[in-house]
Amino acid sequence: MSMARALLILAAANAALSIPMAMLVKRDFSKRGRVSIPMAVWTGAAMHGNALLLFAIAWFDRGSLGAPSILTSAAGGFFAIAGAALIYLGRSAYADFSRVYGLKEDELIDRGVYRWSRNPQYVGYALFLGGVSLAALSVWAFVLTLSFALFIHCYIVSVEEPHLRAAFGRAYESYLRQTARYFRPPSGRRNDVNEKL
Repeated sequence: MSMARALLILAAANAALSIPMAMLVKRDFSKRGRVSIPMAVWTGAAMHGNALLLFAIAWFDRGSLGAPSILTSAAGGFFAIAGAALIYLGRSAYADFSRVYGLKEDELIDRGVYRWSRNPQYVGYALFLGGVSLAALSVWAFVLTLSFALFIHCYIVSVEEPHLRAAFGRAYESYLRQTARYFRPPSGRRNDVNEKL
């Protein structure tokens, strides 16, 4: 068995385990109003495991879409760096690491990069993984990036958004109207959405 095939099997297992993880996170949100420590560890391991597997697959499958060039490597590097910056900015806006994985749900975050995106960290991961895939010109890395983006979209819509609606009510509804799910520069004057109405 080739290394790329073995890594694809691991990636498929990671993806399959992400489905029950999402259901358990949803259960935690409804019962506790936040994520439990074991679920925070699982979600972190799934996200970072996905990224590590994609790196390895991109390396072992590099060139499957053609020979990488200076242009594809530079463009991929640009998207990967832009994605890493978005991830960093998203995490920084939380101002408390326990909020990153849902251990603390005490504030609706609308500052920093969250003024332009309700999900900058997920956008950042997609850009980062897509950049790695482009730099390597790996068909399997692109497939995994698209699968990740689809899973995250479904997770946001079915798990995170209902939880935030329940937790922050009208303030979150106002935030929904003002800020795009993925990206849009803000338009006009904003109200303070941290205020629970």
